[in-house]
Amino acid sequence: MNKIKIIQLSLVTIFLSFNYITAQQAGIEPTKVQRNGLSGFTFLKINPDIKSAAMGNTRGALGSANASGIFANPSSVSNIEKLDFYFGTINYVADITYNAFSVVNKSSFGNIGFSIASLDMGDIPETMNSLVSDGSRTESTITGRNFTGGNLAAGITFARNFTDRLSIGVNARYISETIDDVSMNNISFDVGTTYYTGFRSLRLGMVFSNLGDDTNLANWDEDFQVEPIDVKMPWDFRVGVAMDFLQDENLTVAIEASHPNDNSEKLHIGAEYDLGGIIFLRSGYKINYDEDGLTFGAGINYNNFNINFALVSMNRLGNVSMISLGFNL
Repeated sequence: MNKIKIIQLSLVTIFLSFNYITAQQAGIEPTKVQRNGLSGFTFLKINPDIKSAAMGNTRGALGSANASGIFANPSSVSNIEKLDFYFGTINYVADITYNAFSVVNKSSFGNIGFSIASLDMGDIPETMNSLVSDGSRTESTITGRNFTGGNLAAGITFARNFTDRLSIGVNARYISETIDDVSMNNISFDVGTTYYTGFRSLRLGMVFSNLGDDTNLANWDEDFQVEPIDVKMPWDFRVGVAMDFLQDENLTVAIEASHPNDNSEKLHIGAEYDLGGIIFLRSGYKINYDEDGLTFGAGINYNNFNINFALVSMNRLGNVSMISLGFNL
């Protein structure tokens, strides 16, 4: 497939995705089948890659050559030349904290990485519903006991440049979800590709995220005599393009379409302006979300260190702040 066909395919895919989304917003009745709330392990949807989060969550085609790319598009870490470390933390809504760590090292047959991400819900007051004495209604009572919940994802990554234009990366992760004394776990996979078309800096990125079998949160229930409901993984397919503009190619623009299995299609748009390779200003917008919208961020690169900050507006839920530190040896 020559470069012209690749470019055409990239633009047509994004155009069709955009038309679908804008048609829904214009008042065309959607399909009767709704996919909302059909999956578990939804913490995997939170993006701990601060750079792409600041650029409207455009994960696929940015091609950032540092360890944070494990959480965006695993193929992007194929270009890392030194031992690279990444630490990120997110102050999410409802006092939820999300922390992430990754490290990638170059080898003779490809780049190898390790990552771990952990979500902490903090202390949650326990409430119990019980019938009032006359049996006419129920009331909620705070018991005085606190419980908590959290999630964990830990795994390994392999990425390699198969040609001077094509790179492929894979994440394999063990994931767990816990609420009080009940938990479930599973294995998930991410597969990502990045393809440089040869037309200036235009690249196409595709990511299949959170692939895995169904699982369940509990075993057979003796009280109700029913099998537990299967919990699906939050599968997501993303395809996007990115390109550098201006004379010094210091303005990067990215656009990406997302097709999750448990919600409607999304569109992400982002941009980054490079000030001399030291300071980076970023912004983006997420389309067809209930609360998410504008995103902002900035980054500083100095020698072997980088610091990134992002602020994501979630409208009625408030703002989500993110900060990360990265360095290489």
